[in-house]
Amino acid sequence: MSATVIPLVPRSGFTVRRIGDRWELVNSRHYGRGVVLRTWPREHHTEAFEHCYRLNGRSVEELQAAFH
Repeated sequence: MSATVIPLVPRSGFTVRRIGDRWELVNSRHYGRGVVLRTWPREHHTEAFEHCYRLNGRSVEELQAAFH
């Protein structure tokens, strides 16, 4: 099964990818190939993206601006 990395997520170390029916938060900078730190159901994508932005030191407003 292949993972899709969503380009709207900052690539500062933490990224979000979708695997099947879930989103995975991955820290590839510190753990090499990417260790899954947390998962969300597919319908909770907003929560996953917001969490990722905060961990990368960015504001949720930056995420919202990326969608406009």
